[in-house]
Amino acid sequence: MTALTVATAARAAQLVIRARMMRDAAKLWPVLDPKRLDQTFPSWLRAMMALIGNYHGQSSQAAGAFYRAARAEATQSPAPGSLIRIAPAPAEQWMSRALGYAGPGMLERDTARPGTALTTTLGTSSRIVLDGGRSTVLATVKADPVAVGYFRVTDGDPCAFCALLAGRGIVYKADTANFQSHNDCGCYGAPAFDRDQELPAISQEADRIYQRGGDGPALQVFRKNWDARKH
Repeated sequence: MTALTVATAARAAQLVIRARMMRDAAKLWPVLDPKRLDQTFPSWLRAMMALIGNYHGQSSQAAGAFYRAARAEATQSPAPGSLIRIAPAPAEQWMSRALGYAGPGMLERDTARPGTALTTTLGTSSRIVLDGGRSTVLATVKADPVAVGYFRVTDGDPCAFCALLAGRGIVYKADTANFQSHNDCGCYGAPAFDRDQELPAISQEADRIYQRGGDGPALQVFRKNWDARKH
Protein backbone atom coordinates (compact mmCIF):
# COMPACT_ATOMS: atom_id res chain seq x y z
CA MET A 1 0.00 0.00 0.00
CA THR A 2 1.35 3.43 -0.94
CA ALA A 3 0.92 6.75 0.84
CA LEU A 4 -1.28 7.90 -2.04
CA THR A 5 -3.49 4.83 -1.68
CA VAL A 6 -3.88 5.51 2.03
CA ALA A 7 -4.82 9.13 1.30
CA THR A 8 -7.38 8.14 -1.33
CA ALA A 9 -9.00 5.69 1.09
CA ALA A 10 -9.09 8.35 3.80
CA ARG A 11 -10.86 10.78 1.48
CA ALA A 12 -13.44 8.09 0.66
CA ALA A 13 -14.07 7.57 4.39
CA GLN A 14 -14.63 11.30 4.83
CA LEU A 15 -17.18 11.29 2.02
CA VAL A 16 -19.09 8.52 3.80
CA ILE A 17 -19.26 10.73 6.90
CA ARG A 18 -20.49 13.61 4.73
CA ALA A 19 -23.16 11.44 3.11
CA ARG A 20 -24.51 10.33 6.48
CA MET A 21 -24.62 13.90 7.72
CA MET A 22 -26.49 15.05 4.61
CA ARG A 23 -29.00 12.23 5.04
CA ASP A 24 -29.70 13.24 8.63
CA ALA A 25 -29.76 16.98 7.84
CA ALA A 26 -32.32 16.39 5.10
CA LYS A 27 -34.54 14.60 7.63
CA LEU A 28 -34.39 17.66 9.89
CA TRP A 29 -35.28 20.10 7.15
CA PRO A 30 -39.11 19.82 7.55
CA VAL A 31 -38.73 21.17 11.11
CA LEU A 32 -38.06 24.56 9.50
CA ASP A 33 -41.47 26.00 8.54
CA PRO A 34 -41.18 28.94 6.08
CA LYS A 35 -44.46 30.34 7.39
CA ARG A 36 -43.43 30.10 11.06
CA LEU A 37 -39.71 30.86 11.01
CA ASP A 38 -39.71 32.74 14.31
CA GLN A 39 -41.19 29.72 16.04
CA THR A 40 -39.39 26.89 14.20
CA PHE A 41 -35.93 28.28 13.46
CA PRO A 42 -34.53 28.06 17.03
CA SER A 43 -35.32 24.35 17.43
CA TRP A 44 -34.09 23.56 13.90
CA LEU A 45 -30.87 25.48 14.53
CA ARG A 46 -30.19 23.66 17.81
CA ALA A 47 -30.74 20.30 16.16
CA MET A 48 -28.55 21.20 13.19
CA MET A 49 -25.70 22.47 15.33
CA ALA A 50 -25.77 19.28 17.39
CA LEU A 51 -25.83 17.20 14.22
CA ILE A 52 -22.97 19.07 12.58
CA GLY A 53 -20.95 19.02 15.78
CA ASN A 54 -21.29 15.25 15.96
CA TYR A 55 -20.20 14.64 12.39
CA HIS A 56 -17.44 17.27 12.62
CA GLY A 57 -16.07 15.23 15.52
CA GLN A 58 -16.29 12.03 13.47
CA SER A 59 -14.43 13.70 10.62
CA SER A 60 -11.71 14.90 13.00
CA GLN A 61 -11.28 11.53 14.69
CA ALA A 62 -11.14 9.72 11.34
CA ALA A 63 -8.51 12.19 10.16
CA GLY A 64 -6.42 11.52 13.26
CA ALA A 65 -6.50 7.78 12.61
CA PHE A 66 -5.64 8.39 8.95
CA TYR A 67 -2.69 10.59 9.88
CA ARG A 68 -1.21 7.90 12.07
CA ALA A 69 -1.68 5.30 9.32
CA ALA A 70 -0.15 7.58 6.69
CA ARG A 71 2.84 8.35 8.89
CA ALA A 72 3.41 4.68 9.65
CA GLU A 73 3.20 3.80 5.96
CA ALA A 74 5.61 6.53 4.88
CA THR A 75 8.15 6.50 7.69
CA GLN A 76 7.68 3.18 9.52
CA SER A 77 7.29 5.39 12.58
CA PRO A 78 3.73 5.61 13.94
CA ALA A 79 2.69 8.99 15.28
CA PRO A 80 2.20 9.03 19.05
CA GLY A 81 -1.35 9.80 20.04
CA SER A 82 -0.22 13.02 21.71
CA LEU A 83 0.93 14.39 18.35
CA ILE A 84 -2.50 14.36 16.73
CA ARG A 85 -4.18 17.76 16.85
CA ILE A 86 -7.90 17.03 16.78
CA ALA A 87 -9.77 20.07 15.45
CA PRO A 88 -11.87 21.88 18.06
CA ALA A 89 -15.62 21.92 17.62
CA PRO A 90 -16.88 24.74 15.40
CA ALA A 91 -17.99 27.81 17.32
CA GLU A 92 -21.75 27.88 17.85
CA GLN A 93 -22.03 31.60 17.14
CA TRP A 94 -20.29 31.13 13.78
CA MET A 95 -22.44 28.10 12.91
CA SER A 96 -25.56 30.06 13.84
CA ARG A 97 -24.69 32.78 11.32
CA ALA A 98 -23.67 30.32 8.59
CA LEU A 99 -26.79 28.17 8.95
CA GLY A 100 -29.07 31.17 9.35
CA TYR A 101 -27.94 32.46 5.98
CA ALA A 102 -27.99 29.06 4.27
CA GLY A 103 -31.38 28.01 5.66
CA PRO A 104 -33.90 30.77 6.38
CA GLY A 105 -31.83 33.30 4.49
CA MET A 106 -32.29 31.37 1.25
CA LEU A 107 -35.92 30.30 1.60
CA GLU A 108 -37.26 33.23 -0.39
CA ARG A 109 -35.31 31.98 -3.39
CA ASP A 110 -37.13 28.66 -3.34
CA THR A 111 -40.04 30.24 -5.19
CA ALA A 112 -37.90 30.77 -8.28
CA ARG A 113 -35.66 27.76 -7.77
CA PRO A 114 -37.25 25.11 -5.53
CA GLY A 115 -34.80 23.43 -3.16
CA THR A 116 -32.27 26.27 -3.21
CA ALA A 117 -32.32 26.74 0.57
CA LEU A 118 -31.94 23.04 1.35
CA THR A 119 -29.19 22.60 -1.23
CA THR A 120 -27.27 25.56 0.16
CA THR A 121 -27.76 24.33 3.72
CA LEU A 122 -26.42 20.88 2.87
CA GLY A 123 -23.44 22.40 1.06
CA THR A 124 -22.60 24.68 3.97
CA SER A 125 -23.02 21.86 6.47
CA SER A 126 -20.79 19.59 4.41
CA ARG A 127 -18.01 22.15 4.34
CA ILE A 128 -18.17 22.64 8.11
CA VAL A 129 -18.16 18.89 8.80
CA LEU A 130 -15.26 18.02 6.48
CA ASP A 131 -13.26 20.97 7.74
CA GLY A 132 -12.94 18.97 10.96
CA GLY A 133 -10.79 16.39 9.21
CA ARG A 134 -8.97 18.91 7.05
CA SER A 135 -8.06 21.09 10.02
CA THR A 136 -6.91 18.06 12.01
CA VAL A 137 -4.50 17.03 9.25
CA LEU A 138 -3.08 20.52 8.72
CA ALA A 139 -2.65 21.23 12.44
CA THR A 140 -0.91 17.90 12.93
CA VAL A 141 1.37 18.52 9.96
CA LYS A 142 2.47 21.77 11.59
CA ALA A 143 3.16 19.98 14.88
CA ASP A 144 4.89 16.93 13.38
CA PRO A 145 8.69 17.29 13.05
CA VAL A 146 8.72 14.49 10.48
CA ALA A 147 6.11 15.97 8.11
CA VAL A 148 7.23 18.32 5.35
CA GLY A 149 3.77 19.57 4.35
CA TYR A 150 0.53 18.36 2.80
CA PHE A 151 -0.98 17.80 -0.63
CA ARG A 152 -4.54 18.05 -1.91
CA VAL A 153 -6.55 14.95 -2.84
CA THR A 154 -9.51 15.64 -5.15
CA ASP A 155 -12.06 13.61 -7.04
CA GLY A 156 -11.44 12.57 -10.63
CA ASP A 157 -12.88 15.75 -12.12
CA PRO A 158 -12.41 18.68 -9.74
CA CYS A 159 -13.55 22.21 -10.44
CA ALA A 160 -10.92 24.66 -11.70
CA PHE A 161 -10.53 26.21 -8.23
CA CYS A 162 -9.68 22.88 -6.59
CA ALA A 163 -7.57 21.72 -9.53
CA LEU A 164 -5.47 24.87 -9.36
CA LEU A 165 -4.80 24.30 -5.67
CA ALA A 166 -4.06 20.62 -6.25
CA GLY A 167 -1.60 21.63 -8.97
CA ARG A 168 0.55 23.34 -6.35
CA GLY A 169 1.69 19.88 -5.29
CA ILE A 170 3.09 19.68 -1.78
CA VAL A 171 2.32 22.76 0.28
CA TYR A 172 5.33 22.91 2.54
CA LYS A 173 4.95 23.40 6.26
CA ALA A 174 6.11 27.02 6.23
CA ASP A 175 3.29 27.90 3.80
CA THR A 176 0.58 25.80 5.43
CA ALA A 177 -2.46 27.87 6.38
CA ASN A 178 -6.14 27.00 6.43
CA PHE A 179 -7.38 24.45 3.91
CA GLN A 180 -9.24 26.32 1.18
CA SER A 181 -12.58 24.72 0.37
CA HIS A 182 -16.04 25.67 -0.86
CA ASN A 183 -19.56 24.37 -0.32
CA ASP A 184 -19.90 20.76 -1.52
CA CYS A 185 -16.11 20.49 -1.83
CA GLY A 186 -14.94 16.90 -1.40
CA CYS A 187 -11.21 17.66 -1.38
CA TYR A 188 -9.00 16.44 1.42
CA GLY A 189 -5.52 17.16 2.71
CA ALA A 190 -2.96 14.40 3.08
CA PRO A 191 0.36 14.71 4.93
CA ALA A 192 3.62 14.51 3.00
CA PHE A 193 6.71 13.10 4.68
CA ASP A 194 8.98 13.23 1.64
CA ARG A 195 9.56 16.04 -0.83
CA ASP A 196 9.42 13.42 -3.58
CA GLN A 197 6.01 12.18 -2.46
CA GLU A 198 3.99 10.70 -5.33
CA LEU A 199 1.13 13.06 -6.17
CA PRO A 200 -2.32 12.29 -7.60
CA ALA A 201 -2.55 12.30 -11.40
CA ILE A 202 -4.94 15.27 -11.22
CA SER A 203 -2.29 17.34 -9.44
CA GLN A 204 0.24 16.60 -12.15
CA GLU A 205 -2.23 17.36 -14.93
CA ALA A 206 -3.26 20.64 -13.30
CA ASP A 207 0.37 21.69 -12.94
CA ARG A 208 1.05 20.96 -16.63
CA ILE A 209 -1.95 23.05 -17.68
CA TYR A 210 -0.95 25.90 -15.40
CA GLN A 211 2.62 25.88 -16.71
CA ARG A 212 1.33 25.97 -20.31
CA GLY A 213 -0.04 29.45 -19.65
CA GLY A 214 -1.61 31.63 -22.33
CA ASP A 215 -2.72 35.17 -22.99
CA GLY A 216 -4.41 36.96 -20.13
CA PRO A 217 -4.42 36.79 -16.31
CA ALA A 218 -2.94 33.48 -15.12
CA LEU A 219 -5.97 32.37 -13.10
CA GLN A 220 -8.44 33.10 -15.89
CA VAL A 221 -6.23 31.33 -18.41
CA PHE A 222 -5.97 28.29 -16.18
CA ARG A 223 -9.73 28.10 -15.67
CA LYS A 224 -10.33 28.33 -19.42
CA ASN A 225 -7.71 25.68 -20.23
CA TRP A 226 -8.84 23.40 -17.43
CA ASP A 227 -12.46 23.49 -18.56
CA ALA A 228 -11.42 23.04 -22.21
CA ARG A 229 -9.42 19.87 -21.54
CA LYS A 230 -12.63 17.78 -21.56
CA HIS A 231 -13.56 18.85 -25.12
